[in-house]
Amino acid sequence: MIYLALDVGTTHTRVWLLKNQKVLACTRQPVGVRTTAITGDSSPLSRALRDAIRSLDRAARRPRFVLAAGMITSPQGLHEVPHVVAPAGRVALQERVRMKVFPALCPHPFFLVPGVRIHPAPAKLESIGRTDIIRGEESEIVGLQALGKLQGPCFFLHLGSHTKGIQIDSRDRIARSVTTLAGECLDVFRTQTILSDHLPRVAGVALNERFLRSGARLLHRYGLLRTLFMSRLLGENRGYTRSQLHSFLLGAIVASDLQALENSGFLRSGRQHILLSGHRQWQRAWGLILGRKNYQIKSISPRERDAAFLEGLRTIVFESRVFQRFARRGMLELIS
Repeated sequence: MIYLALDVGTTHTRVWLLKNQKVLACTRQPVGVRTTAITGDSSPLSRALRDAIRSLDRAARRPRFVLAAGMITSPQGLHEVPHVVAPAGRVALQERVRMKVFPALCPHPFFLVPGVRIHPAPAKLESIGRTDIIRGEESEIVGLQALGKLQGPCFFLHLGSHTKGIQIDSRDRIARSVTTLAGECLDVFRTQTILSDHLPRVAGVALNERFLRSGARLLHRYGLLRTLFMSRLLGENRGYTRSQLHSFLLGAIVASDLQALENSGFLRSGRQHILLSGHRQWQRAWGLILGRKNYQIKSISPRERDAAFLEGLRTIVFESRVFQRFARRGMLELIS
């Protein structure tokens, strides 16, 4: 059984070619829904997906279908699928899977996984502090559960273009979450502000713990924007490296995110289990900041994250009614 899997994010899109559970090939495109949000035009995303799918189509026999999750189902994506309202677990997600064909991309049917919404739509001013949305992380969480690597209750922290803090309840459901724009903001600060000439553009730069903790400490006293400008002032000192200044900036952003989580009622007990996923440097920064609070922290590697996402897609889609109806029509071989 050969098929494709998509993870459409804010800034990047990944496409896998799979045979049963084995990855045959993978491609990554530097296009996500942020481009659509900025320009109002989804055609760059469509072209990137079409090109990626066609390149993988040539790599093996023609795939039979596509599994997709993430921002592809958002209003900025290709086809909006309404969120499932929390608390939501595997069964609730399976019930809301949708099938859609995009002839401009390929002839294969797409099976689209919904995201999860915290607090009903539309958002209201009086309840905005309790409102949040998730697209993509739900598949990773279901996959981690299926692989025996996540069990509620616990706190799942995904670190990428956005920071996603997600509470998993004792029934393994997504109960609540908080999102910030941390990753996107760091990229903007580093490339499109006066801070650019003092900060490295290499994401893999080593962290300096002293400067990281100093940025976090000063955030609590002066707030985020003042602390960010302090990194500009520190840049005047030729004795400080770009790695140190980057660590200072990262510490301030992590502390700001942690403040948002704590003010939302998360991470108030040092006995909590925390699972870190996503960007490795962000994971290290969070591990250093949270380490002094005596949390029980475990990190997920990029390979484990990919495996969990793909397993989550399969678990949600293959057990959904819409996919099983599709299979019963004789268009797929029996799934064992």
